[in-house]
Amino acid sequence: MSESSDFPGQPEISDRLSRIPKNESSPVVGYILLLVGVGMVAYGITALWFGMRDVMDVGGYCAEGGPYVIQQHCPDGAELLMFTGIPVGIIGLFVAMAGAAKSAKGAMGLLLLGWPAIFISLGYNFIDYAINPPEGMGSTVGWWVCGVIFALMGLPALAAVPMLVKAIQPNRRSAVLAVFSVAAVIGVIGGILVANSVD
Repeated sequence: MSESSDFPGQPEISDRLSRIPKNESSPVVGYILLLVGVGMVAYGITALWFGMRDVMDVGGYCAEGGPYVIQQHCPDGAELLMFTGIPVGIIGLFVAMAGAAKSAKGAMGLLLLGWPAIFISLGYNFIDYAINPPEGMGSTVGWWVCGVIFALMGLPALAAVPMLVKAIQPNRRSAVLAVFSVAAVIGVIGGILVANSVD
């Protein structure tokens, strides 16, 4: 009589072993990288947002240095916000990608939220200043057009949020979302503090 017939109610040992989940690497390093990376991206978007508003306060364009006569100098702090926000955000994206890959399956999808974040936030600036233009500003049609285009590029992407969340590895979903949220808040607060310090 075979082993399986001797114990009719028991699965084969090999079958039992196959059901035991394989050891997974610790996600701690991934969480740390995700925290740092998303924080940098959030800072970058926030700094760019404030820097853009500073430039729009003086009509939407400015310049510093160079051999030519400068008609409109850039506001204090605008250059710092712009020139730190963009590179920090880009570098942060790569750090966040590495962290997401080590954190959980499907976590990488959350980084796509950077798309609506940047287009909606900058689109808001265009529309806000189109409604409330700086003193002496002429036509704001261009700002209206940019604002609407940016909104159309960013808002529809929010519909994918439930799908992106659901795609995250279930047993690590809560931790990934917590790290992502905390990092975003820290980055935004950091951007606000820097913007306030240079104004």
